[in-house]
Amino acid sequence: MSGRRASQQSSERTLALIILGVGTAASLASLLGGLWLVRAGVVVAVLMAFAATFVAWRELKSERERHAEEMKHEVGLRAQQAARFHDESVAMITRFNSRAENLQSVIAKLRGQLATAKAELSSMRGNAAWLRAEVAERQSRIEALETRIAELEAEDTANIVDLPRRVSPSAEDVWGPDEHPTMVDLTRLNLDVLPEARQA
Repeated sequence: MSGRRASQQSSERTLALIILGVGTAASLASLLGGLWLVRAGVVVAVLMAFAATFVAWRELKSERERHAEEMKHEVGLRAQQAARFHDESVAMITRFNSRAENLQSVIAKLRGQLATAKAELSSMRGNAAWLRAEVAERQSRIEALETRIAELEAEDTANIVDLPRRVSPSAEDVWGPDEHPTMVDLTRLNLDVLPEARQA
């Protein structure tokens, strides 16, 4: 676009220089001649002034058009850049929002786990306190029982009687010298010590 503008400027400049050259030559030539030649020079100078004005207005119009096109192009580029920046910003905000939502869900999950852990810890502390109380109660009961056992061991043991051992009665213990055994009385005998009787 800059090359085209340079070529347009050079052609318009060339045209303006030609008009100025012709007008200057006509004006100078009219000074050397008669009345009609001066009049013709003035007419040529006026025509050249109108031509120069027309060329200047045309150059100004084309410059305005080029400027408008450049501005339109620049505005389009700025709009595209702004739209791209807006899209990138929206995408970045969306990513950040999704990450923030993920972090919020993770934080909520961790808070739930922390609340559960705190509840479990409180329950375990309560259980530990109950177990300590139970252990203390049982320990005191054991100590009381040990004290009672020590007291019972320290008491007088004169009233304690040994249990008799099992003694198998003999025949003399079961029957007197004038008694004879019967079938009923045989059950009272310990026949384990009499192998000959066990064989019979």
